[in-house]
Amino acid sequence: MLSLAAGTVLDLAPDAVVACAAEAGYPLCGVRLGRPRAEAAGVAAALRATGVGLLDVEVVRLLPGPLSDAHRELAGTAATLGARFLLTVSQNPDEAETIDRVAELAALLAGSRTRIALEPMAFTALRTRADAERVARCVPGTTVLLDPLHLYRAGTPLDVAADPALTGYAQLTDVGSSAPPSDLAHEARHDRMPPGEGVLALAGFVAALPPDVPLSVEVQSDRLAAELDPLARARHVRAAAQRCTTGVAGS
Repeated sequence: MLSLAAGTVLDLAPDAVVACAAEAGYPLCGVRLGRPRAEAAGVAAALRATGVGLLDVEVVRLLPGPLSDAHRELAGTAATLGARFLLTVSQNPDEAETIDRVAELAALLAGSRTRIALEPMAFTALRTRADAERVARCVPGTTVLLDPLHLYRAGTPLDVAADPALTGYAQLTDVGSSAPPSDLAHEARHDRMPPGEGVLALAGFVAALPPDVPLSVEVQSDRLAAELDPLARARHVRAAAQRCTTGVAGS
């Protein structure tokens, strides 16, 4: 099942992301909330009006030190909205402290349907899939979000079977060159390509995922944003994702 990732249409307000997902034919979407309390009502209304499901809310960024009020507010809003996952990344090099903070987040979400999804990225403290899975195993119910771009840049083969107990969902995206850029974060935030239009071996990646794992189509691309309006962009990357998953996984 495909989901429209917030990153694909960052030029839209969160409630407009939901409407865009519905019009572009996605059953699910994700939202990035900069002002959770102020934006929650609009998102909730859009979800009710469209019937689109909320896959994830972005993004908790864990730094050294305690959880902030902003972290708590975002977690509470994700739970209230009924998101399946709260996307979480760690910039804290102390793994034991990261585990403690993830456990605190999990406690805040207890009783809701929302689970933490840790995303490993080569430019964060949890660089690899193994790093994120190690932390997730320490906090029951925590999952890992697998992004093929980040796995590839961290040197993780894309066709290694994912652990069904730990894999919450995955992203679909692509990259134009096998050569690593000088700035991995810039590539991830500005230079992605629609799935199947770059160099990543996405058929093997999708085949290695557990059955029925949702696929969030995340294509943060300055080029696409300049060429296509949000709805056209959402439709374009959805068609690309369907071509990639035909005969491999459900879309």
